[in-house]
Amino acid sequence: MQGFWREHGRVVLASVLLHGVVVALLWGIGRFSRPPTVVMPATMEGYLVPAAAARAAPVSAPAPEAAPAPTPAAPATPVAPTQAQPKAAPTPKPTPKPIPPPKPLPDPRVVKREQAAKVSADAQQVAASKKQAEEAAKKQAAAADAKRREQEIAQKLNQAAEAERRAAREAQMANELAGEQKRAGVEHAGLLARYVAEIQSRVERAWTRPPTAKAGLKCEVWVTQVPGGTVTAVKFGPCNADEAVQQSISVAVFKASPLPAPPDPSLFERNLKLVFAPDA
Repeated sequence: MQGFWREHGRVVLASVLLHGVVVALLWGIGRFSRPPTVVMPATMEGYLVPAAAARAAPVSAPAPEAAPAPTPAAPATPVAPTQAQPKAAPTPKPTPKPIPPPKPLPDPRVVKREQAAKVSADAQQVAASKKQAEEAAKKQAAAADAKRREQEIAQKLNQAAEAERRAAREAQMANELAGEQKRAGVEHAGLLARYVAEIQSRVERAWTRPPTAKAGLKCEVWVTQVPGGTVTAVKFGPCNADEAVQQSISVAVFKASPLPAPPDPSLFERNLKLVFAPDA
């Protein structure tokens, strides 16, 4: 505090004296001339005292010196009062922003419990995800196994059906081969030729020769019959007769129906070939 007065004491004292002189001068002039009242702005000077210094020692204001008594002015021509120019106030320093109080630190025990709970939740989620993945893999493997078994069963059924079809074809081929062999033996014995000749003779006897039939008539006739010798259809192959003669031959075949039975059942032919040549 003593350093403050040592540094600024003269300025303070000069300011106080100047104010006293101005006040005395105004009082004297106003006493004689009664000029209009002029309100002078009060000039205040302030000084910032550091907080540490203020707390260290209480401020004791110095005793102000007695201002000199104003000298009465002689009656003379009144002079217009001169207004003292106010002194510029010092620029106030910016007020520092208040520093917020520090946030309280979290309780380590609470933090530890929260971390443990988070780790436990993460572990449970990982375990649930792993369990779901395992179940999905098991379902997928079971579906693949079931599909594989179905394919194996279908393959076995197809193989069995194919084996049955193959066996049936082989049996049919064997029967046909046996029939052909037997028929070949019968043919060698001349039974088939005698059977066909008998049918041709029977048709010729049933035929009525039309006027347009020429000498040397020869036609290939295909006769369709059912078991028992009943004729169901007649078709012609190469033939040197006209349509009327062919019609007469067809009528003769149907007249000969039912055809005679073969001497051996293996000689039966559903489609029998006849050579109609009555002039041979």
